[in-house]
Amino acid sequence: MSEELPPIVEEIVIARDIERVWEVMTADERAPLWLGCMRYTRELGHVFYMQQDQAKAKADDVSGATQCEILALEEPSLFKFSWFLPGFPATYVSFRLEAMAGGSTRVVFQHEGWDKFPADQIKPIRDMLSGGWKSYVLPGLKKAAES
Repeated sequence: MSEELPPIVEEIVIARDIERVWEVMTADERAPLWLGCMRYTRELGHVFYMQQDQAKAKADDVSGATQCEILALEEPSLFKFSWFLPGFPATYVSFRLEAMAGGSTRVVFQHEGWDKFPADQIKPIRDMLSGGWKSYVLPGLKKAAES
């Protein structure tokens, strides 16, 4: 049996207050800019898409895209959604916000649920996503919130 993969966990500090970070993170017109998603609406149960194929994204084509269902919108502390391809088990992405002294906000990111897959088969995908969250998505959120 292969070893179980741990959740992806990252933490960033954003030099803006929690209300500003929440609004940038979840607002209909703001979330697609840092998250890179399509058809996003800030509504519990709403399904939005993450399309890796840029030509399809520009054409608003969601075929082959990752589907994400919003599971929690607990203003201003928790934004959570599922992450799945049809026919495969879902994983779960969460952003937990915590107000800090001095008006900054700590954001703890977690992508979990890898235990539903054989570790040796999902590890390359998990590692690729880990790099994307750390190098692209979270810095994009920080930049959007601080500007």
